[in-house]
Amino acid sequence: MEKSLLIREKTVRICSMISVALIGLVFMVLSVASIIETCRIDQVNPYYEIINFDHDPILVNLALIGLTALAFIVLMRRNFTLSKVDTRFIIFIMLIVTTIVSLVWINLVQSKSSGDAMILLNTAKDAAQDNYRSFLGSYDYYGNFSYYLYYPFQLGYVFFAELLYRIFGVGSSDLLFQIPNVIALDFVYVGIVMITKRIFGRKSLTNMTAIALTVCLQPMFMTTFTYGIIIGLAFSVWSVFFTVKYMQENKLWTAGVAVLLISISVLLKYNNMIVMAAMVIALILHTIGTKRFLALAAAALMVAGSIGLQKLVIFSYSQRSGVKLETQVSQTLYAYMGISESQMAPGWYSGISMTTLRDAALYSQSGQLDKAAVAAADKTAREGIKYRLDYLSKNNMMFEFYRDKLISQLNEPAFESIWLSQVRNHDLKSGEKLSDLVTSVYSGGLSKLLDHWFNYYNMIIYIGFTAGMAFMIIRRKKMLTPAAIILPTAVLGGVLYHLIFEAKSQYLLPYFIMLIPFAMYGLLESTHALTKVTSFLFKKQDDAPIDKPVEEPIDEQIKENE
Repeated sequence: MEKSLLIREKTVRICSMISVALIGLVFMVLSVASIIETCRIDQVNPYYEIINFDHDPILVNLALIGLTALAFIVLMRRNFTLSKVDTRFIIFIMLIVTTIVSLVWINLVQSKSSGDAMILLNTAKDAAQDNYRSFLGSYDYYGNFSYYLYYPFQLGYVFFAELLYRIFGVGSSDLLFQIPNVIALDFVYVGIVMITKRIFGRKSLTNMTAIALTVCLQPMFMTTFTYGIIIGLAFSVWSVFFTVKYMQENKLWTAGVAVLLISISVLLKYNNMIVMAAMVIALILHTIGTKRFLALAAAALMVAGSIGLQKLVIFSYSQRSGVKLETQVSQTLYAYMGISESQMAPGWYSGISMTTLRDAALYSQSGQLDKAAVAAADKTAREGIKYRLDYLSKNNMMFEFYRDKLISQLNEPAFESIWLSQVRNHDLKSGEKLSDLVTSVYSGGLSKLLDHWFNYYNMIIYIGFTAGMAFMIIRRKKMLTPAAIILPTAVLGGVLYHLIFEAKSQYLLPYFIMLIPFAMYGLLESTHALTKVTSFLFKKQDDAPIDKPVEEPIDEQIKENE
């Protein structure tokens, strides 16, 4: 029996180590890249969304890294510890900053939806008035086929928007959807702090994470974006929290809440299937390690709930509109776009997936966007993928293409958060102009200041996360648990997905937020190690308690505050 337990525990650790090692290697590359260069949207004409690869002052970046490390060491050698600060106070400050910055920004810019976001809101507004014309046709760009014959999974956010329109009226401005983004971001940040508490059980680390989130400004600027990214992330983060809670306490109701939350998350933003998959993997490993087979039932319900709720909403709109929503842009078509060139950056959005399907429908015998058109488009995509693979291989461009695709997404430190409102129309009165403050954020002095901050912040997070993954492997018996690997596995899934399929830096922002607890863990553990080394070198071993972390368990007050 004891031998069986050891085998199961070893299996869990090995599987966990694979995930942690892979994502650690990815961010080791990104850490180096962040020191050498930075990707930015070309401001000559930002509407084209072209990504420039700009060289960084390497010595300046190395100096900043050194000064950051020195500051951490000095604080630790002076026995400074955040464990003495009440976590509730830091969370309160975090929420105040996040809410005020987000609300001020969305009120200053008065951003209006455009592109896909505008289509979704227009559909929701019509549906709230029992008008379903969006399902009967669309713009010339889509061959006058309904947008939802290409992207039926977008109806989850349409459903959410329709509910708001029915409650608050169809005359509401885009603030009706931006304010929920602010509330959702507050929940995201609190959820990440609570997960940190649960996984690491160290008050100083929990407080460090809350402080790091407080100064993580990119998501605050993205609250102008009327899309399901932030709201969907809030539901997925809290689903992770309740999954971790279930693994630690074995209370079935927590698994039920996790299933409900991830199902809603996937409904609002389909890419959150990646987070769901990470939780399913963790629950399977939890079952192997503990023989609690009900965890498998929870995993199965997550899959069924996420897919089922999505299909239920699509079926509802299909019934109401009278249009059969049986087609969509396939993953083969997204992979075709992901390996194609784009004017923005390698593998970024180019529209080729949609246009391939559109043209297959227009030039088919039926002239309809049906299953036959999807099959024909997939055939064209497979041939296109084969051609691109041969071309990149024969010209020795494969490594360069995917390197640039990876770096252009994760080394664009703003994650398009400011750009998303910069290139959109603004709901201003006749003759009114954007304030000097907004203009400065877009293209003036504040733009440069924010760019420097984002660049530094991301560099430190990437280095800290890489160190965090290394320390998890070093302390594998304690740290490589199914609960602890959910977020790193989700990050790995997100990075790999957008490396293969459609790319944009804005898509990676949710995963960047998930890095922060582990980056703080890596920075804290690295500081302990460096403090120990410096104490040995200067023969001052007694200056600070450096042989182990400042504190291990969460104290009783923190447990009560959960």
